[in-house]
Amino acid sequence: MTRRRGRAAIRTGVAIAIAVAIAIAVTLVVAAGATADAAEPAEPSPEALAWLEEVGALITEEEREAFLGLGHEYQRRRFIDRFWETRDPFPDTRVNEFQEEWDRRAEAARNDYGGTATDRGRALMLAGPPAMIHRQLCPSLLGTNEVWVYRGDAGRDRVLVFRLGAAKGDPYRLWPPQEGLPALVHWTRAPASAIDVNETDLRRRIARECGRARETMALLTNAVDLETLVAATDRLPRPSPEWVGTFLRRGTDVPAGAPALDASLEIAYPGAYKSRTIVQGLIVVPAGAAATSNPATGPAAYHLRVNGEVLRGDELFEHFRYRFDLPVADLGGGDVPLLIRRHLRPGRYDVILRVEDLNAGSFFWTRRELRVPRRTAPAVVAAAAAAAAEPAPDPAPKAGDGDEKPQVIAAIASPQPATEHDPPLAELARELLAADPGQMPEPEHIVKILPLPDHLMTGRQRVDTSVSGPGIAKVAFHLDGQKVMAKSRPPFSLELDFGRAPRTRMLEAVAYDADGGELARDRVPVNAGPQRFAVRLLEPRSGERYHGSLQAFAEVDLPRGENLERVELYLNERKLATLFQPPFVQPVLLPRGEAITYVRAVAVLADGHSAEDLVVINGPRNLDAVQVDFVELYTSVLDRKGNNIEGLVEDDFQVFENEVEQHIRRFERVVDLPINATVVIDASLSMQEEMKEAEEAALAFFQRVIEPKDRAGVIVFNNHPELRVPLTSNHEVLAGGLSAVEADGETALYDSVIFGLYYLAGLRGKRALIVLSDGEDSVSKYSFDEALEFARHSGTAIYTIGLGLPSREKMAEARLRRLASETGGAHYSVNGAKGLNRVYEQIEAELRAQYLIAYQSSWSGGEDFREVEVAVDRSGLEVKTIPGYFP
Repeated sequence: MTRRRGRAAIRTGVAIAIAVAIAIAVTLVVAAGATADAAEPAEPSPEALAWLEEVGALITEEEREAFLGLGHEYQRRRFIDRFWETRDPFPDTRVNEFQEEWDRRAEAARNDYGGTATDRGRALMLAGPPAMIHRQLCPSLLGTNEVWVYRGDAGRDRVLVFRLGAAKGDPYRLWPPQEGLPALVHWTRAPASAIDVNETDLRRRIARECGRARETMALLTNAVDLETLVAATDRLPRPSPEWVGTFLRRGTDVPAGAPALDASLEIAYPGAYKSRTIVQGLIVVPAGAAATSNPATGPAAYHLRVNGEVLRGDELFEHFRYRFDLPVADLGGGDVPLLIRRHLRPGRYDVILRVEDLNAGSFFWTRRELRVPRRTAPAVVAAAAAAAAEPAPDPAPKAGDGDEKPQVIAAIASPQPATEHDPPLAELARELLAADPGQMPEPEHIVKILPLPDHLMTGRQRVDTSVSGPGIAKVAFHLDGQKVMAKSRPPFSLELDFGRAPRTRMLEAVAYDADGGELARDRVPVNAGPQRFAVRLLEPRSGERYHGSLQAFAEVDLPRGENLERVELYLNERKLATLFQPPFVQPVLLPRGEAITYVRAVAVLADGHSAEDLVVINGPRNLDAVQVDFVELYTSVLDRKGNNIEGLVEDDFQVFENEVEQHIRRFERVVDLPINATVVIDASLSMQEEMKEAEEAALAFFQRVIEPKDRAGVIVFNNHPELRVPLTSNHEVLAGGLSAVEADGETALYDSVIFGLYYLAGLRGKRALIVLSDGEDSVSKYSFDEALEFARHSGTAIYTIGLGLPSREKMAEARLRRLASETGGAHYSVNGAKGLNRVYEQIEAELRAQYLIAYQSSWSGGEDFREVEVAVDRSGLEVKTIPGYFP
């Protein structure tokens, strides 16, 4: 179960004026004509061709063609970097282990085997060094040869046989076994005479004339070609071919013969952000130059994509992408303005821009010099730091699904169309170009909770803050909305009791003046987990008033090992821009008349999971805070035999929360659902006899189930839990984490369940904790009730496996069963480790295919547990989902 919350908080405040700093210099650059012609492509350098030869055995034909088709050397260098990144087996480490190994093989091939393109060099590159090399096997009959032996599974070796040519200067050639033994025989006469040799006679001669005849025949019998050997060892990374197309789409080259798009570029340097200068660009597409979308499919709109590259010298400094979707009605018939912003250090650069009209397939291309001046950083840094203390709401439903948004927002906020008295949007954009709306006076008062420890926090823990500003009389600390302590003098630090039982908490620090007036506030979640994914808007700030324009500024907290795909910025329900690289900053022109408005930022991971933040501005002072919970339930439906039931439709289901029926807003059968699973294995002394088979069963589960889109982790425990393998899709890493686990110590089962749930906290989508244990807990510091309570908060399904539980341990099995039933998982009982494969198959079947049911809760406020029930209007079926959630 995943909760998604949209929150709009409007607080009473005094309207503030936005301090606008006009740029000292504005550079206006107009493209010479409406041309899509880019610079003439340069031929590949000798270094690029040498690299191409070195990876000749590894590179695919599609990759080779894309590389040779690039027009500039800096693009080829970026292609090479990306080529190796896609083959990095362990992206979380600082080095690319495969690239380093390939470089070592290439050096050996050049030094010992005549280069990477020879048969022996190619074999070394693709298969690695052999376990053994035999030289001169029966040279009188077989000629000068080398036999490379690779160790195989179950004692079956695989062999490559190389033979030196008869003529002087001939290289070693790989013998294809399918050509038969005669092709291997060394003749002093013309090689064509080998055709007359009978293979049966050759075998007899080898037996008669070769001193190591039996070994020679065994090696020749196990000979294979290189393709067979590489396929059998399967040690080469095979990245998805999609990366090549993605790389090319993100470039700035213009397709040959593409129609031109008329546009111009204006650049300004309005201020600084931290140590870098703000570079703002305005691309103006004249009215009528770009095509509009088909009105039959929806409101007519312009769809434009901007690809940019910033060069420093002849090196690529950064690349960026934007996408703009602008309704024609919002422009009032005027020009189309596209605003972009980058942060660069002072110096000289070249910027290359390609603007693509996605409706017409036309392009604008330009390359311009940038001389970025030094600017003094404004106080926006401190203002942004204070704004970062505002809590980000939990993610809302998928962007674009209007019926899943908080209904109160849709009712009170609607964009006002331009009128004939309004200036054109492009004119307003030019005013915004040289202004930095983010330059606001530094806040007088700041309170900041310093980073909390990256582990589960219970009991008494020290909390430190950073506080500045005149007139601060006290700082009060609140835990889950309840005031726990106030301090009237620095240091504003204290020890807080987070309770014995682990829980997700919200900690606040509020600074007050002598009259009790609030001066500053900061909030941080406690025990949110290392996988927390969130986006928060630093600008605009809730409750403030903005006139004409603002600068939307978002920051993203990424889970470990995740890749961010994009950030989408919305004004009300209209998507303004899609940004693919930081900084996630976008100038925004506001609706006329200062209507109540909201800005949304939606961050999307590469796997499709999303998080959202929403800020309402320019609203009435008496508007109360609104909180709406959007609840997602991953639901399984089983028959009496435990088989998954397919083919059910939305009308077959009813959802109740606290016995009140809820309206289903989203329903789908999710098949092949990405899995985030962590296996928790009991490694206490009592598991000694079952340990090896338990490891093998878990590894078989990973190998069968975990695909590139999935992730799995390994936790082992005895006296305490240990994270053996962080979440990964790499089978080799998982196998390494499962190997050499020694059974010893006692059983801290409940501590390990809590540890596993904390580790998975914050992940979106389906999460599963698979717990394998053979006995009752003996040394945990947390009780079963505390573990159960934490599990009910977590939204993670627990699958428990009781391994060889004796009949007298009825209480232990009952507790395992309850952990599973109250989290939407399942409990299994097996007599020995040999039954684990069947259990893992059942877990896989349930995780892969479920019904996703989502609803917008009719309840608001309160933090008590909300009971959830899903019913199916068919007899004989069991419905499994979470029993409830905490808002």
